[in-house]
Amino acid sequence: MAMSFLSYQRRMMYQLLFWAGLSLGVGLPMTLSTREWVRAFGGMTAAWAAVNALIALLALRGVRKKAQQNADAATIEGWVRQLLRLLWINVALDALYIAVGVGLIVAVPENRMLSGFGWAIVVQGAFLLMFDAWHGMRLRHFPRGFTPSA
Repeated sequence: MAMSFLSYQRRMMYQLLFWAGLSLGVGLPMTLSTREWVRAFGGMTAAWAAVNALIALLALRGVRKKAQQNADAATIEGWVRQLLRLLWINVALDALYIAVGVGLIVAVPENRMLSGFGWAIVVQGAFLLMFDAWHGMRLRHFPRGFTPSA
């Protein structure tokens, strides 16, 4: 089934919003724990949820603005290239996030707070790495499978 690029981008952002909601739903209750590791993991997870939700909402606003344009195929191809570039930059950043998370875990193993923060960063970074790489690989094949209309 063919899908427009903007429909695809919209779906991507709804997926990110779902992840943000899931992360918030898991993270917020954990912040009430009396256990330091759980509280740290939950707080960091909730913070990532807020950032991911903000990114998704801003991107959805951008998709709405693009949909109002009467974009030609060359413009849409430019949007695809721009998103691809952003996704692959994000893949590199996601790997860096995972490395930072691991660093927090191993730097001071007895520090439960840093360990909780580190594991939360590893989980978020791993999801984002898979998310960005998956969509980057799918979009590399544009326009196959996509229609040029918004």
